[in-house]
This record gives sequence, structure tokens and C-alpha cells, in this order.
Amino acid sequence: MIFEKVLKEIVDRSEGVQGAVIMGMDGIAIGEHIVDPACSIQTVGIEYAAAIKSIQKASRSLDAGQVQEVFISTQSNIFILRLVTDDYFIAVALGPEGNHGKTRYLMRLAVPRLIKEFE
Repeated sequence: MIFEKVLKEIVDRSEGVQGAVIMGMDGIAIGEHIVDPACSIQTVGIEYAAAIKSIQKASRSLDAGQVQEVFISTQSNIFILRLVTDDYFIAVALGPEGNHGKTRYLMRLAVPRLIKEFE
């Protein structure tokens, strides 16, 4: 399936990625690729889906335009959330040493391919 293929490409071409998922705002994953078995990327996606919704609402209130990406850096991980459509997003978890710049770039390139699957 195209979803797993795209996620595998992002994971394989980035350094330090622990896992990636394509998920609906309803918390249902439609594809995932895990490198580190300890990475519960689906749980990450579910928890941060609510945050994306709040950020989207704030962005609309501020007339700031449509949210494209959310970057979260914690002590132990980096999480990048990239919207594909209004209803679906990619979530990637990296270790603190991960190459988040390259990962962001690869995620941005993947979005047009994924949008075609939702049309």
C-alpha cells in the first residue's frame, strides 16, 4: 500500500527516526512504519491529534492561514506532525540526535503523493 511505502521512504532516508504513522484526526491510523519497537507512534499520533485541532482553531482565530506542520521537541524525543489534508496527518518520532531538518523535508515532499490517494 502507498501509505506504508511513503512512510518507509521517510524513515529509511532520515537519521534517528523511530517510527512514522499516517493518521486521521479521529485517531485511526491508516499506515505506519516502526523502527524502534519501544516507539508507540500510534499513541503519539492520537495524543497530538487533539493538539493539532487546537492549533488549527487558534490559527483560524488569528487569520494566520492553514496549519502545515507542528514541531514538538521534548527531552527524549522530537515529534514532527505534517498535515496531508484537513483530516489526515503524518506523525514522525525521532530521537534527540535525529536529523529533523531532513525528516521535515522528506515529509514535505511526501504530502503531494499522499494527497493523490485521498482524492
